[in-house]
Parts: sequence; structure tokens; C-alpha cells
Amino acid sequence: MKHDPQELLLEMQRRESWKLYKDDPLKFINECLWIYPKDPSQGKIKLTVNKAQELVVAEFVRQMKDTGRVRMIIAKYRQAGFSTISSALIFHRSLFFESTRSVIISLDKPTTESIFSMSQTFWENLPQELKPILSQANKREMKFEDNKSMYRCFTAGADNPGRGTTNTALLCDETAFFQNAAKVMAGLFQSISTAKGTIIIINSTSNGAQGVYYDLWNKAEKGEGQFTPLFVPWYLQDEYTLEVPDDLEMTLDEKKLKEQWSLTDGQIFWRRIKISETSTSTFKQEYPFTAEESFIQSGSNVFDMEAIKKYISTPYASLRAFNREYASFDENEDGHLSVWEPPARDSKYLIGADVAGGVGGDYSVAVVMDSDRNIVAMYRNNKIDPVYFGQVLFYLGRWYHNCLLACESNSIGLATLQQLFSMNYPSIYQQKKTANIRQASDVTSLGFRTTSASKTPIISNLQSLIKDYDINIPSQIILDELRNYILVGDNQKMTAAPGHYDDTVMALAICCEAWRTHGHALTNRAFSFGESNNYSTQIETNWI
Repeated sequence: MKHDPQELLLEMQRRESWKLYKDDPLKFINECLWIYPKDPSQGKIKLTVNKAQELVVAEFVRQMKDTGRVRMIIAKYRQAGFSTISSALIFHRSLFFESTRSVIISLDKPTTESIFSMSQTFWENLPQELKPILSQANKREMKFEDNKSMYRCFTAGADNPGRGTTNTALLCDETAFFQNAAKVMAGLFQSISTAKGTIIIINSTSNGAQGVYYDLWNKAEKGEGQFTPLFVPWYLQDEYTLEVPDDLEMTLDEKKLKEQWSLTDGQIFWRRIKISETSTSTFKQEYPFTAEESFIQSGSNVFDMEAIKKYISTPYASLRAFNREYASFDENEDGHLSVWEPPARDSKYLIGADVAGGVGGDYSVAVVMDSDRNIVAMYRNNKIDPVYFGQVLFYLGRWYHNCLLACESNSIGLATLQQLFSMNYPSIYQQKKTANIRQASDVTSLGFRTTSASKTPIISNLQSLIKDYDINIPSQIILDELRNYILVGDNQKMTAAPGHYDDTVMALAICCEAWRTHGHALTNRAFSFGESNNYSTQIETNWI
């Protein structure tokens, strides 16, 4: 059977272009995909990848080459075109690789319909030699007959797409705004294996320093988990510039930004116009220079995030474990006491403590601070019995010169205070202006009782110290908890963001309140061996 040379030539060209486009997603997108832009007067245009979108494609290609799979989380600015480029990459995978099961999840029904309509436009305008036959097509699903791939779009929280399915490519668009995000993402992640060729792309603008998206981004930045973070700044968008008036005079802040980020005058002027339409804080949220800036501006954070980001954590000098036999704190990499500065002869100290149940949930925390408001040590353990925590606090306080010890007295905290009281700790904090104070020898009069009325002023005091940089915080754990301490609900309740803790925040706030009320009366009376008989304890006292 003879073949038409012309047909053979065309088939060879088709196979060559197929392989070329399969191996080069950027070339395929630029040359083969069409879209309807935001300006309807332009009609249908080719999808020309801009500089910002190129970074997404480059990271996609790099990961696929280096690891054989893609796990990418993107922090973006408004109207970045990342939904478009991410959808194009998922479409490319579905078209060129057999049996690909692609799922795109968006935050609401209009967005779902818009993304699927864009994907239909991709298919309708493909070159004829690349265009697959559809075995099924409806308002949110396409099946390619030749390679058995499937391309579907769903709405988060409405369609439950992760249940009972196995997917190979996933795009979660505007993830920070998903309803029931934790449940939705858990189901989706379970539907994707770790096999070669699998893809997960998560992109979103920020919705505060809280939620699943924020947690995933934080872990990715720390090198934890499976995702690689990608932040793309707004000034890479070619259209975000304006013609500059002849009389433009930049402010000092604008001059600094221009130098820091290598901006053009046109970009500075565009920024100024956008700020005039909204506000500086809104601009930072929607068009941030860094991912951190967007999280700071869009959240309901309790503490001043601009101030917190200027604090720099420092490594502890030693990590220590409590040796119960000798009542000492011995250097041990598995210990729970981080020490930045051991007790100094002429220094005065105080301790704030927050007590947990010791069952692997919240943490029992003790923050040690000197009279100059430098945090010098921190004990943190989520598996310590409240009574045993009282013993640890007893010897920690004695090590730091029998310092003032302010322990939370709520519920389980009474057990810790009772232990300190029974061991005759010499300097237990007594809350000022507490209603129904009993006699000083009664343990119920000791410690700090956290209520809705008492919590607000101690957090307010800590806010002021942080904003004015009147406290030194070397602990990354404390700084992270401060960042994730937020206001929630209509009543603006102060609490840790979902998935985070606030135990170090409360311990530090109690410590700072003790400094505020008793700072003038702190002593540095170091423990004397002659005092050993004054303490009701069967533990050896040769630890000093």
C-alpha cells in the first residue's frame, strides 16, 4: 500500500510538533493557546506569557525535571494571571500525557465556570493537528478520547471532589478563601499519590495570617512538608506602570522603595495612583513586595506585625533537660529548657508560666525574663504533668535567684501552684486588685487568674512593649506564636490561629504583667545551701 508523500510529510511534522510542544510547556502555551482577555474589545487573543507567569512555568519545569513531580505553592498579587497560567499547565499535562486525571478547584461557582470556560477556549482553538476528540463534554468536564485523560473543574466546599477519586494533577485556586478549607484540602491531598508525574499547584492571594493556605506557606518557607514556595512580586507585571507627569516629585518613602526594588518612575506613579484609590494598607495586601507583607496587612493580628518582623531570633546557648534525681538542669539535646543566658550574679529575674494538661496537646510554658526585659530562657513541654511542672518551676526559679514566679492559676494551674506552695517557694506572684482575695497563706490567692477582664490588659501591655521594642525576644517559637495570635468572630476573641498555639504568648504576657506590677521590687537573692532545710521536698538539693 502506497502512502501519499504529502500525507507522510504532514504526519512527520505533526509528530515533530507534538513532541516539541510536549517537552516545552512554555512554547506550547505561547503558540497554541488562546484566551478572551479582561478587555472585551480585544476579542480573542493568544495567551502570551508575561514575565511573572514565566516564573511559574520555569518552577514547574524545574521541579518536573529534578523530582519527576510538581508540588508548588504560590503567593500572588491581585489580577496576577496565575490562575490562567496554572490552568494552562494543567491543560498541557492533560493533553500530552495519557490517563491524566486533572482537577481544578476554585473558591466559588462563578470562578469555577470562568476557569472551565477558559479551558474550553484552550481546546476549541488548538491547532487541528493537536486537537483531541472529546468523548465527553459538559459544563465542567472534558474527556479526551485518544489518551483517556480527564479535565474537571469543581467548587471548593460544594462538590466534595476529593472523595472516592484518584487524581494525578491538581490546581487549587485562591485556596486561602476556600470554605471549610481544612476538610477540602485533606480530601484532595488524599486523592493525589506521590508517584512520578503527579502535580499539585496551590495559588492564592493572602487572607490573613491564619488558615490552611497560610500554614502550608509557612511550612514551605521553612523547608517543611512537600511544597516549594514561589512568591512573584507585582512589579514584574508589565502593565503595572503609568506615564509619568513632568512635575512628579517622589516622597522619601517612594525614593526608598524605588532603590530597594529597582522600580521605574512609571511603577512608582502607578503605585501612588492605586494607593489614592484605596489606602496604603490595602495596596500592601493586594500588591505586596513580599509574601510576609501580604499576610501582615490582610490579617486580624493582635500584635503589630510591622514591629514583629523586625525582631530577629537568635540560637539558644544551650538546651537542657530537668534531672529529677539531682534536681538540676543538664545539657541535653532532647531537653525542654532553652537557655540564652544562664543566671548572672548581679541580675534580677522573673518567670511567667502558662499551664497545660500534659496530654500531648497544648504546652506548659515558662518564660524567664531579666529586669531589663530580655528573655533569657524558656521551658516548653506538652507532655508534663501539672504537678511535676510545679517541681520544674520550683528549681528553675531557684536557679534564677529565687526570682518572682507568676504562674497561671486557672483550673489545672492550681495544681502547679499547689506544688510550688507546698514546697515553700519563696516568691510566688500575687495578682493585684483581685476580687475576693483570701489570706496570704491560701494558695487560691496566688498566681495570675486569666479571665476575659484580666486578659485584655496584659495583652495590651505586651502589645505596647513589642511595638516600642522594649522587650528582647530571641525565640523563634515565641515570634511565630505572636504572628499567629489573632482576633476571631464577631466578638473579636483573642486566640491562636487554627493549627497554632498561644501558650508562649500567655506565659510572656503574664511575665510582663508581673514585671509591670512588681518590677520595682525584684531581688537577686541567690539560693544558699543553708536554706535547704526550709524547703519541703525530698529531692536532693546538691544541684547548684
